[in-house]
Amino acid sequence: MFRYAARTGQIRVVHQQIARYAAPGLTFWRKGLNPFSPERKFAPLKTHLHAEYTNILQKNSLLLFISTKDLKIGVIQKLRADLEGTTRPKSATNPFGIPKTSNATRRPPILLSIKPDMFMAAMRKDSHVNGTRRGLAPLLKGPISVLSLPVLDPEHLGAVLKVLDRALPKSSAEQTTRPKEDPLAMPPPGGGGVQKAKQPPVPGLKVLGGVVEGRLFLLPGLQEVTKLPTLQVLHSQIVGLLSSPASQLVGVLGQAGGGRIARTLQGLVKGLEEQSAEMPTS
Repeated sequence: MFRYAARTGQIRVVHQQIARYAAPGLTFWRKGLNPFSPERKFAPLKTHLHAEYTNILQKNSLLLFISTKDLKIGVIQKLRADLEGTTRPKSATNPFGIPKTSNATRRPPILLSIKPDMFMAAMRKDSHVNGTRRGLAPLLKGPISVLSLPVLDPEHLGAVLKVLDRALPKSSAEQTTRPKEDPLAMPPPGGGGVQKAKQPPVPGLKVLGGVVEGRLFLLPGLQEVTKLPTLQVLHSQIVGLLSSPASQLVGVLGQAGGGRIARTLQGLVKGLEEQSAEMPTS
């Protein structure tokens, strides 16, 4: 009983201390403001990152999250150059550029290394992408970079995904068929055991997912987005539809509204009623 009473007293003291620290108007001597206050001040670096990530979320329609594990600076610089090449005309040395038959213009994508925790905090404040935060959180582990595109262009997205897929050379046959060490091998005389050689880190670049117009897509979904028509194609279709005769426009709208399907179903019902009326009654 005395032990339980002493423990209860300790809990009561701790609760009183928390309530005193969390009370408005009181500050911590180390942090400057209590963490429960909306006026809490962050370090200059965190404030800068939060503002930068918020700007990225507000000014871009497409975000790709990429795992850049053990990538060297030279590989990242070449990757940025290849991504910038997707905004220039297509050529023999630039296979993923803009086709010569297209009049489209592309804005260069931006590849930026981020701190996942701070980026998630910026997403929490943005209502447009806040719904994707729970599904995205398990993916953002380790070194992460975000690739941002201000405008959703399916063809440009397809070119970017191809550049990312070919950024690193595939593993050679020698590495995949390397013989494994024998676990039953005898250690050398003199003790000390068998010292295994350290394997060099294998660089990896993987597209984890993306946020398109406030919706989360994994890599298969992003590949489906690349099959959508471009804005120019949709614009030409709308112009052609509006310039067509009024009767054709009404017919198209009727089909889109389900008028044709309704008439088809009505015809089927009428045919079944006629067949049931012609059947002899026993």
